[in-house]
Amino acid sequence: MSLRFTLRQNKIKSNKSFGKWYAHTLRGSEITLEDIARQVGYSCSVSKGDVYAVILAMDNVVSRALKKGHVINLGALGKFYLSIRGVCVDNPDAFSVKDHVKGVVCKYTPAGHRVQSLGGRISRPFTDDCVLEQVSVYDETGHLAKRVRRGGRVRTK
Repeated sequence: MSLRFTLRQNKIKSNKSFGKWYAHTLRGSEITLEDIARQVGYSCSVSKGDVYAVILAMDNVVSRALKKGHVINLGALGKFYLSIRGVCVDNPDAFSVKDHVKGVVCKYTPAGHRVQSLGGRISRPFTDDCVLEQVSVYDETGHLAKRVRRGGRVRTK
């Protein structure tokens, strides 16, 4: 299986990358909590209902902890934390939550470890050896030119 992407042109005139092309990930189907519970139940000795109950209970615990400013470290799954999305100000005295905070977002960092054979880079099991598949190519005017099936590997171990 590969991570599918297409090329898109930046159409935001105020952005410094206006007119440039970038890889845009195409999302696959959604995997639900029910799907995860069933698959985990098949792969170990607990039932689907047990997995489902634990995940639902974790939802409340994680939500409360995040809102208190904690980082949630789920081991091999990675870390979750909350971050503020806002606008910069020239003077700290001019800052107000109402005017300059645009929202709170939940950030995720996949688990990883430093590997000396990779020059000290961090190896992340969720993303290492990801195979990419470009599903469309655009011409210089931004029109779809052809469909392609090219793949490439991202950083191998």
